Parts: sequence; C-alpha cells; structure tokens
Amino acid sequence: MSQASVNGTIRESIVAGIFYPEDPTELASAVDRALGSAPGTRTDALAILSPHAGFDYSGMVQGAAWKAASGRKPGRVVILAPRHRSGDPAVYLPESAVFRTPLGDLATDREFCAELESCGTVFETDDIPHLEEHAIEVQLPFMKRLFPEARLAPLIVAGAEPAVVASLAMALDLVLSHDPVETLVVASSNLASSLAAAEAARKSDALLACLSGGDWREMARLCRLFEQGACGAATIAVPLAMKSLAGASRELLLRVDSLRNRESNAERIVHYAAAAWYPATEA
Repeated sequence: MSQASVNGTIRESIVAGIFYPEDPTELASAVDRALGSAPGTRTDALAILSPHAGFDYSGMVQGAAWKAASGRKPGRVVILAPRHRSGDPAVYLPESAVFRTPLGDLATDREFCAELESCGTVFETDDIPHLEEHAIEVQLPFMKRLFPEARLAPLIVAGAEPAVVASLAMALDLVLSHDPVETLVVASSNLASSLAAAEAARKSDALLACLSGGDWREMARLCRLFEQGACGAATIAVPLAMKSLAGASRELLLRVDSLRNRESNAERIVHYAAAAWYPATEA
C-alpha cells in the first residue's frame, strides 16, 4: 500500500500480471474481448455472479456476467467476495479510499460503507483481509471498463454462517432502500472444486440448484459442508437473501470448468458460472 496525499490509503493492484494482464492496453483488450464474445442480449441486471479465477481460466465467464449489467449506469458497485483464510465469521469493510487497477483508480464509497458498519456487529473495518484476497481485485478491470465513474463498495465475507448472510442481506436492503443511487451487486464466487471431475460437477450442480430455487439457507449450508470445495458460494447466498431482489428473475448465463487447463492430476477441477438477477418483466 501507499498513501495518497488527499484521498487516503490506496489498495494497490496485487495480482496484476498474475491473474490478469498488467499492461493497461493488453488488459483493456482482454476485457473487451471477454465482453464482446459473451452470450446473451439482456443487459439490465440488478445483480450478477462472476467468478474470480485468473482470466485464462474464467475471463470469458466474467465477461458474460458483467455484460449482463452493461446497459445500466450504476453509481455504485457492491462487490461481495469470500475470505479464503479461516477465521471468525465477519464482513470486512475497507479502510482504503482507493482501489488501484492498471486501467485507473476506483474510489471506495466510504459513506455507504460507514452506513453498513452502523447496521450491526458483524461488520469490521480492516484492510488486512482486503490485502490478502484477490476475489474483488479480479472484478475491478470489468468495473473500471464499464462503469469508470462508479464508486466501489468492496465487502469480504468470512464464513458461511446463516447469521452473517442474513445480517449482510438485511443491512444492504436497509441502506439501499433510502439511497437514490442505482447499485449493482456482484457476487464474486467460483462454484465447487474437487480432484475428481464427477464430484466437482455434482457439487456445482447442487449449488446451481440453490441459485435456481432461490434457497439461500441451503446455499450457505452447502458452502459449509463443502468447506474448501465451494470457493465463496456464501457470497451467492447474500443476493438470494436480499428482499430487494426477491422479485428478480435469475438466469444462468454460462458455465465452464477448468479441466481443459489442468496440468496434472494433483490439480483440482473448478467449476465457474455467470448468472444474473434481472428485473422481473411484466406479463
């Protein structure tokens, strides 16, 4: 990290050059290719599911997710990401005023984050979890490319306890209910993984069944059951639990796995999916 003279702490790009291109021109081209090749025509999503692997593994899936919201002009993007390190259940808000990307800086919505923190004891303001994680950072090139002026609300969710999911969903509903600025909610999550292809597929099928059925409690339960085999699925449970999204129609946009990239039998097979919560259309 470094200190900005006016805006406060900057969360630097940590996985640039590892998970995605560090060169701005190359990165912009990669994002544009992912968006341009994405399936689907509807672009008014209220919330999306986007994976957080390296671009070589899941860039096309991220493109499908972000394209689903590309027709909107949100003033704020809330990104929910898991904490891969074990610890007490909590939701970590950022201390940083800016998240840096090779495509330019994104300002955090500090007022919004402060409102969330006032909603309950589940929230903690701490940059350490944000420095340890990549799941938010890999979404930022898409955000910067599509919504360069939007403010960022990055939230790291530790654990998959129902109380944490419910508290975060309730807080988001409460804060967003009196905020006129349009918001896009992004669940940064992979599906399930395993050394065995059939098991990875079975677990991922179960998670997607929860998404289709809108069952956030079962999603959280499976995330706890699968432990490290469900990378961040608790973040998918949050928009499923939000009352403000209860009337949205959910659509699976794209699903792939990492089998084609597997270099040895010791490498886990991971499933990735893009999904969208669209405004319900009138009959």
